[in-house]
Amino acid sequence: MLHFYEGQIRKFVTQFIRVLSNFSIEEGKTKEGEIKLRQVPVIYGDMTRQVANIIKNNSENFLQSAPRIAAYVSALNYDRERMQNPYHIEKQHLRQRDKLADGSYSNQLGAGYTVEKVMPSPFRLEVTADIWSSNTDMKLQILEQILYLFNPDFEIQKSDNYIDWTSLSYVELTGITFSSRTIPVGADTEIDIATLNFSMPIWLSPPVKVKKLGVIQKIIMSIYDDDGGITKGLIDGTMLTRSYVTPNNYALLVSANQLRLLGTTGTTVSSTDPGIGTGGSGYYTGARDPGLADPFETFGPAVNWKLLLDQYGKVRNDTSQVRLKQPNGNEIVGTIATSALEDTILLFNIDQDTIPANTLTAVKKIINPLTFAPGSPGNGDRYLIIDEIGDSTATVQSSTWGNLVASVGDIIEYNTAEARWRKVFDASDPDSTQHYVTNSHTGIQYRFNGTEWVKSYEGLYTAGNWSLVIDGGYVANDDASGQDATTP
Repeated sequence: MLHFYEGQIRKFVTQFIRVLSNFSIEEGKTKEGEIKLRQVPVIYGDMTRQVANIIKNNSENFLQSAPRIAAYVSALNYDRERMQNPYHIEKQHLRQRDKLADGSYSNQLGAGYTVEKVMPSPFRLEVTADIWSSNTDMKLQILEQILYLFNPDFEIQKSDNYIDWTSLSYVELTGITFSSRTIPVGADTEIDIATLNFSMPIWLSPPVKVKKLGVIQKIIMSIYDDDGGITKGLIDGTMLTRSYVTPNNYALLVSANQLRLLGTTGTTVSSTDPGIGTGGSGYYTGARDPGLADPFETFGPAVNWKLLLDQYGKVRNDTSQVRLKQPNGNEIVGTIATSALEDTILLFNIDQDTIPANTLTAVKKIINPLTFAPGSPGNGDRYLIIDEIGDSTATVQSSTWGNLVASVGDIIEYNTAEARWRKVFDASDPDSTQHYVTNSHTGIQYRFNGTEWVKSYEGLYTAGNWSLVIDGGYVANDDASGQDATTP
């Protein structure tokens, strides 16, 4: 467990001492006839040897002075009567006002946060106040000023944090011992002590989890219907439903943890073009144009991210987001950060909770069964194959796969009890379920689209299938360094 200390108990004790501060007693009158007041000091009663020597001025011959109030903790116990569900988690969404360079606040929205708090633990803090006095009148003056405040209790607050409901508590007077002396009074000391006992219900809170959020503050777009207005499209139509805005119709290429912004659709090139895969006349994506026999569709060239982001707002590293629309309507969400090495790349950190769950057990590898040998397979070993095995008559006997019959895209599994390979997923006759599986060798997740296996979320996202969530309000050269706000 990581070290954590916020001084919560100390804050309550400090507030209690402040409650007992600034009281005074009368000490006669001045020559002018005005009442002379003497303030009653308050000390924390930590009677270690060092503290005791300080109070005695490092001398055994020093007599204790009065009046004085000594406050100290007498007990700290768990309060089971106030116990609530210890597994409850409270979430609060907060947004600050934007802070200017001079320290003042503007009328614009600033950073947003989500605060997650675990239910705190209830305790009851017992504190004691000893009132030192040298005579009865002095004692009565102090008691009268203190006691009337507790009817029946006195509220205190350890902090001014308005989202911390545990900061508020109260001090309850639970008992009074009027005098420490006995009758007949001894002659050992002139100091008499009156003891006041107090009780405080407090909460001890564990650390909170604070997440910084991003939000779209400004959308730059034009909405028109066929008449040149917005009535049909916005009011009478379906434009009030959720829409995706892709700036300048750029495409997005997702590869591992990198995002590459591609220009609008460029020229088509042949699969034999030497520029394929290296840029060429455009950035090759591998997406075949269904209207052409051989040429492939290209997007390019790669675009500087800064040129786009400067139009819409500020990228806050590890806070701003990119959302990838999936064929089933769900979204893959991840935070982005600028790259210090290349302006055409954004670093992409995927939120694992948004990645689809696997519907099939992971495979060890994706293999060509005609060239791959599994060695000595173990029970449950799985492979996704990219070529056919055997024939429909199941008469072909292979030294590696036996009489297994499987097609491209099938998943095969070895069964030790039967000492044979068998097909566990048939790509030629899939069910209606959207299937996902992970290649444990590479860690890449794949999705079966009904015809073939494709990467789950990696690949090309055309206009309308991806969106940005960033902070708005870009102003060029708005920091002290003179660099643009989106400059990493």
